[in-house]
Amino acid sequence: MKRVLTILFLLFPFLSSCQPKTFLTDRTLELCQYIPDHVLKPEAKEAMTPDFFWALSEAFDAPVADYVEIGDNEWLWYFVTGNGGSKPVYSVKSVAQTARNSARAIVTVLQRWEDGTETDAKEYEVLLKRIDGKWLLDDFDGKKAECHSYVRQVRKKYASGEYVKYLESAEDLKEYVPDFQARVKAFYEKYGE
Repeated sequence: MKRVLTILFLLFPFLSSCQPKTFLTDRTLELCQYIPDHVLKPEAKEAMTPDFFWALSEAFDAPVADYVEIGDNEWLWYFVTGNGGSKPVYSVKSVAQTARNSARAIVTVLQRWEDGTETDAKEYEVLLKRIDGKWLLDDFDGKKAECHSYVRQVRKKYASGEYVKYLESAEDLKEYVPDFQARVKAFYEKYGE
């Protein structure tokens, strides 16, 4: 009996912090509305962990030399819907609390097009983290790591001068060099060297 009570005493903090599945399902659906699709909404900051919002913000803000062509940042515009379509429809396939302050969900995203057709539903992994008692979006299908990798690549191109060389390589692009350099300077001021 003493052993059983000891085990229950040790498990009580974890068990008492577990959220009902319906709560985590509802919270996941609420948080999915802040997943970027063409733009990172400022109000997403309140729905995401600071690390995830910073990674997304830095990736979205990183200037590229896309003055006349599609740039290296195009992948950021299509987190969910792909090229076109209307607002995605989310549903939670499964959700589980994986630790006291973390949870993992598999969400299904259905894309409805303007003509009424629908794409095949796709599944994504959503990670949640509880900070100060509030469940927040901590990652979406590995995008946090993708953003970090992308920013590293873009910063290498700043350091090597690759973007500036590209702009200087054509007469019709040279005029954009001062604007691009100013944008890079502002980026460094905001996110650091």
